[in-house]
Amino acid sequence: MRFLAKLFGGLAVAALMFSSNIAQAEVTATKASVVMKAMQDFGFVATMDVDSQGDPKISSRVSDTKFSVYFYGCENNDNCSSILIKAGYDLNNGVSALKINEWNRDKRFAKAYIDDEGDPFLEMDVNLDFDGVGNKNFEDTLDWWRLLVEDFEEFIDW
Repeated sequence: MRFLAKLFGGLAVAALMFSSNIAQAEVTATKASVVMKAMQDFGFVATMDVDSQGDPKISSRVSDTKFSVYFYGCENNDNCSSILIKAGYDLNNGVSALKINEWNRDKRFAKAYIDDEGDPFLEMDVNLDFDGVGNKNFEDTLDWWRLLVEDFEEFIDW
């Protein structure tokens, strides 16, 4: 009987350790290279650079549209907590604030704005702090971004 109690106790501890390992996130912003690899695994071509603050920056594209991934909440240009995915469009006649407000009113996961020339931008914040997210969740986020870019380009007549 003692043997069975020890055996089941040991199995319970092993199961707990195994389940805690499963729960660990695969994608966090602490290492920009992990985010870039997850993007590449999803099928995006992605290259690493740095922004004007020295924080990591990834350049990529959806179809013909270039976009950047900016890292925020960084400690000494590393160990960041979130990312911002951003695409901008240089239009001849710009877009009205009324039209951009229509986008923001009807869309949930990405926001749009216009610069001082009336050119539209699309942004999506992704919190990767603490436990981060699993690969499948991050792939889903990238797929949402792809779909939103395509919808936005149709919306602004790109």
